[in-house]
Amino acid sequence: MFASTAKVKDDAHVLKDGQAVPKVVIDKVKCTGCGTCVDICPENVFKIREKDGVKLLEVIAEDACFACRACEMRCPERAIEITGFEMLKVDPPPGYPPEKGRFLRGNDYSPVAVVAILDTFDFKIPPELVKLIETSIESGAVLAGTLQTENIGIEKVVANIVANPNIRHLVLCWRESQGHLPADAIINLVKNGVAEDKRRTIIGAKAPSPYLPNISLEAIERFRKQVTIVSLISEDDPKIGMDPENVKKAIWSCIQEKPTEFMGHTLYDLGAWPEPAICQKITMRVTEPWKPELSEKEAEIIQRIRKTASEKGEQEKRGEEEVQERRRKEDEKLLEFLGIRKKPEKEGA
Repeated sequence: MFASTAKVKDDAHVLKDGQAVPKVVIDKVKCTGCGTCVDICPENVFKIREKDGVKLLEVIAEDACFACRACEMRCPERAIEITGFEMLKVDPPPGYPPEKGRFLRGNDYSPVAVVAILDTFDFKIPPELVKLIETSIESGAVLAGTLQTENIGIEKVVANIVANPNIRHLVLCWRESQGHLPADAIINLVKNGVAEDKRRTIIGAKAPSPYLPNISLEAIERFRKQVTIVSLISEDDPKIGMDPENVKKAIWSCIQEKPTEFMGHTLYDLGAWPEPAICQKITMRVTEPWKPELSEKEAEIIQRIRKTASEKGEQEKRGEEEVQERRRKEDEKLLEFLGIRKKPEKEGA
């Protein structure tokens, strides 16, 4: 069990050993037994039981709850409430943020970061997008920057967010990049996670190369639990995600202490994720993740082809050298026959 770092109020439960823990309150009328809380809870506080064909949610390990409030935020019916604690804020660790990139840094204790999808070349970033990033920081975001690719770009976002437990919301804005589809990839990352393959493919992503091989699974899973995605990106109306006022309202909603409705989301400051920060740089194990991953048999065949081509190349090279040497000797004989070059005297003559 993780050690709780949340401050607990006097109305919390008290265990036999004297340790105080938060209360987990379930609204049985609202709860549909969907199991979202079971999947998201890092401490297995909940369990779904079925009775007479009806799924019922039960709290089976309340003493393990450390008030991360992920269940409270992710519950689609708003049927869970965690009470009996004070909001936690923590200092970012040394070396934060671990990854460099195109972003600005604001209030380290803010619960919300902003990612604007970059759908142009680096040297053609629209001034309106630059202004949107600046506005995000001025409105209270902890980090605000651009995301261009669905692999290394997302790895850097993950690394910088899990390094600051205060970040609990990630606002996606601007418009989707139809080439890389990074917004779709990061949404599916939080929703579905990654596959158990070498390149850690983001499950359900439509992007051409949604691979995260350079960041730890620990960081990926923390990211999925720690943050909630607030997407302002709309294919039907791209202006929604490009409007600075919408971004400002999203940020404002995320920093409220009480639940605030915004564009279909219920947002508020959950406090810091109550586990130590994961502050680590990405390790470049795969520098070109867009290249296809080969099976052992395919790699063996390609290796044989390369070896055969190399041997053939060496043979052709030796053949060319022999032809050139033969031609050189023929040219020398011709020059000697024409008297342009004297025939070399034999040794001892």
